[in-house]
This record gives sequence, C-alpha cells and structure tokens, in this order.
Amino acid sequence: MPSVQDDQQLICQKATLRTSAVENPAEISAAACKGDLEEVKKQVQRLLHDPRPPEPQPPQPKWLAQSLLIAMQKPNIEMVQFLLDENVADPHSVAEAAVRGRGWEVLELFLQYGWDINRPQGRNEPPLLSIPLCTADREMVEWLLNHGADPNARCAWDFTPMSLAMYLAPLDLIDYVFSRGGDAHYGQLLHCAVLREKPDALDVVRRVIQRGAPINEVKYEKEPMVYWEREPFGLGTALHRAAEFGNKNIVKYLLEQGADPLKLDSKGKTPRFWAEKCNDADVASILKEAEDNQSSARLRL
Repeated sequence: MPSVQDDQQLICQKATLRTSAVENPAEISAAACKGDLEEVKKQVQRLLHDPRPPEPQPPQPKWLAQSLLIAMQKPNIEMVQFLLDENVADPHSVAEAAVRGRGWEVLELFLQYGWDINRPQGRNEPPLLSIPLCTADREMVEWLLNHGADPNARCAWDFTPMSLAMYLAPLDLIDYVFSRGGDAHYGQLLHCAVLREKPDALDVVRRVIQRGAPINEVKYEKEPMVYWEREPFGLGTALHRAAEFGNKNIVKYLLEQGADPLKLDSKGKTPRFWAEKCNDADVASILKEAEDNQSSARLRL
C-alpha cells in the first residue's frame, strides 16, 4: 500500500510536470513540494502582483489551488495561510481534502478564515461530518462535533450527516452521534436505514424508530419542493423501500411497529406491489397477510 510520503511525492511530480500556467504554474508547485515558503512567496509576487504587459486573461489566484493542496497535505501551515491570504481558494472548496487527510491544524486554520463547518457540500450532499461517519473515522467525527458540527445539518434534499451514516457508519459510531445530538426526525433517517446493506441493518432501524422516526411518513411529504422534484421517481414509506429491496426481517419489524401495509406511494402502489414486482414471494406473502389483517380490523370498527 502506498505511504503518505509516496502520495506526496506523486502529487509533487504531477504538479511539477504541468506546463500550462493557466492550470498550475510549475515553479510555484515545485516550491510548494519542497516546502520552500520564501520561493512560493517570490513566485506568487511575480505572477499575481508585479506589473505585466496587457494580456487577454490576467493570472488568477485560483490557478494556484494545486499548490494549496500540496501545502495542506504536507502540512505546511504557514504556506497554507499565505495562500489563503492570496485568495487562492475558499476554505470550503478544499475542506473535504483536509477532512479526508485528517489535517487537524489545517481545519483549525480554515475555521479562523470563516469556514462554515455545517455548509452542505451540494444540493443533495450533507456537510462534511458525513465523510468520517462513513469512513468510520471516530477521531475526526469527535473533532468536528467538538468544533461545532451539527449532525442534523441538512442539505436541500433533507440529507444530514446522520442520513449517510445510516448506510455505512458502524453501529457504535451511530450510537455515539445520537448521544451527541443526532435526531431521528431530521434527514429521512428511517428511509435510509432500511436500505443499509450490512448484517446489523435491523439494529439500525430499531434505533431510529426507538428515537421517534415517523414510521408511516412518505419520503419528503413534509418537504413540498423536494417532493415535487422527486415524486416522478416514486416516493413511499420505509415499508415500501424495505419491500422493494427484499429486506424480510425489516419488513416484519416495521409491521410489528405499526407500519401501514395499505398505504400508497406517490405512484399509487402498496408495499406488496414492489415485493411482487421484484419477484420476492416471501415478502409479498408477509405483506398480503398484513393487508388482510388490517382490512379485517377496519371492517370491525
């Protein structure tokens, strides 16, 4: 397996080989690879500040983004700070690299420069706390939480860091983040948990329901704009998705906890429809029995 030092050397080699000034000035990248801050300052002064003849596209600070990444990886905090002062990049645009690289000092510096630790990564991507949750990096999870990360911070599609944790995070880390404020009422957690492809999936579903996740809520029914956007793809309850993916034990548990087998999704289908569509006779049979029992109970009322 390549070492961190090997990775650094590879990045430096690639950066030094670049010849296009627009992509990444080679002299500055080479100096960054060597950790030569004075040379970096000299070359930045020459490129960005010294008088130059008129040209169609004057040099831009963003051309030096690769040099910033090199400085972050080493890490060379003085160089990172200098390049941030030169507006080479918004800390938000490179914070993911620091989180994945476990760059504690770099992240501390980013906070000083106004990095919003709870800013979503995109319309359908939650904040960066989701990354160490999914890679089981507990130390980074603790660091982010201790520095203000909110496990319930949402993106436009109502995904939170806990949403992605439902798919991939180890059970003990899920429990830990619940103990640090994770809330089952945000982030469509139950809808995510029923799709977990791990042996402990049912344990995660139990935890989410025990913490109050609404069991019969159609996905995004309380988020009108997202519902409108995603409705054509089919939006149902957690039971719909568990039935579709053949999660027999989860289907049984959801029914035991009061899941409605007759509730229709946005396409007008019951959970049993999806089990039958996927040729899962066992799950379809369980749901048919639940439908019959519920229909009989309603007739007795």
